[in-house]
Amino acid sequence: MLSQFVLTGVVGFSTLILFACLIFLAGWACYRLLRRPSSRTLSQYPFVSILVPFYNEPEDSFLTTLDAIERSDYAGPIEVLLVDDGSTNSTPAALALWLREPRRKQYRLISRERNGGAKGLALDAALPLLSPDSDVVTVIDSDTVILPGALRAAVEALYSSPRHAAACGLIVPAGRHTSWLHRLQFYEHIGALAAIRYVQSKIGVVNVVAGAFSLHRTKVIRELGGWGEWLVEDIAWTWRALAHGYSIAYAPDAVAYRICPTTLGGLFRQRRRWARGRLESFRVAWGISWPRTMKMLPWWLLWAQSALVPTSLLLLAGGLIYRSHHLLAVAALNWLLMAVLNFISVLHSRTRLQLGPLDLLLVSVCNTVIDVLLLPANVVGLLDELRGQRKSWMTR
Repeated sequence: MLSQFVLTGVVGFSTLILFACLIFLAGWACYRLLRRPSSRTLSQYPFVSILVPFYNEPEDSFLTTLDAIERSDYAGPIEVLLVDDGSTNSTPAALALWLREPRRKQYRLISRERNGGAKGLALDAALPLLSPDSDVVTVIDSDTVILPGALRAAVEALYSSPRHAAACGLIVPAGRHTSWLHRLQFYEHIGALAAIRYVQSKIGVVNVVAGAFSLHRTKVIRELGGWGEWLVEDIAWTWRALAHGYSIAYAPDAVAYRICPTTLGGLFRQRRRWARGRLESFRVAWGISWPRTMKMLPWWLLWAQSALVPTSLLLLAGGLIYRSHHLLAVAALNWLLMAVLNFISVLHSRTRLQLGPLDLLLVSVCNTVIDVLLLPANVVGLLDELRGQRKSWMTR
């Protein structure tokens, strides 16, 4: 009976947060209809330093990433620092040929003799070499392709408030028609998570700045430090910034496509690391300011509920194990609210991502499946952090 009560309470709390998100989105939509739309265009665009760390990245995908940066229509000054984290394949040679061609943007290569074992260490190695004029540090993974207007939209979101320490765009897994695993990850990223992140951005508590394409104010990085001390640098840095009283922006129009894991083993390792990073970031923030961390706790618990107690399993527990009408009803409401948020998110991004009616159906089905599929990875990742297991990159 105790476990039934605890489960009902956990899923009930999660359901309350989802309901609040839905009400907020409805209210925000009405507000936007009533007010005159404001332009985010800046009178002067800041100096952006783009960091692209790479290690044994396949030539084709890496050069595609650079071509996308080259095509960016950003109006301000840009420098691009390419950080070779000890690559031993042919990519550095291919990069040298690419750099010999005339380029619109300024590129610099930083070569490290040995791989440091973590992306954050490679990023930290580039920080002392930033231009003195740098206003914004943008991190783009070497397997990520930003759309032409993505950098401009993300900078505009970052500069929409002086409290914003960082901003992120909409990260979309590429190749959704390649396999069922690609399809699951695609709908996971464009579904309710995107809608929830939009709500978080309006109240300044986006709790994950996706490291594949993220922007940070240079002065805040110099104040708070870089990324090298953590296993999952993007999550931990975000929570550190929030714990210091900063806010985080989200730009849904800043779209970036990235290569996603192609095997179940690769996906397991990625999500195991991400789950550990969630707990690691909570500990980092708690050590800085527990009152501010408490304000972010509901979002952490929302993730924990979906990651560790998927709604589909709750429905089975309520109907077959506990035979509890209360648990069954709360779990069903939880799934329904998530489905509505999935629906809203797909509608919001249907034009930019070229989505159709079938996507409205598949997004909730795929999210239900992937929640259960990722359960073992999330549990193992949290246990890694609780037991103090040795930190390793695991996906590199």
